[in-house]
Amino acid sequence: MKLTDEEVKQIKEEFQKKFVFCEPYSKWTNSCGISSVGIKDPTAPDAVKNEPCISVGLRKPFPESIVFPKEYRGIRIFVTVYGEFRAQ
Repeated sequence: MKLTDEEVKQIKEEFQKKFVFCEPYSKWTNSCGISSVGIKDPTAPDAVKNEPCISVGLRKPFPESIVFPKEYRGIRIFVTVYGEFRAQ
């Protein structure tokens, strides 16, 4: 099922409220955005490269006790550890 840009945006905002900007996740997360599967995973099959995904940035890796979804409402989730963001 093809989602509209507005549907993807709404799903991302719902995901943020549930998994990014709340406890226990907010101690580790520092960014959340929309990307495409092909950008986050260049080895993905061509059939899914243009599908939207949610990209979550972390300050530090989650401890093993934290379970984070790999997909939310049909959208893949990619997690990358970027470290702490600092103003320059």
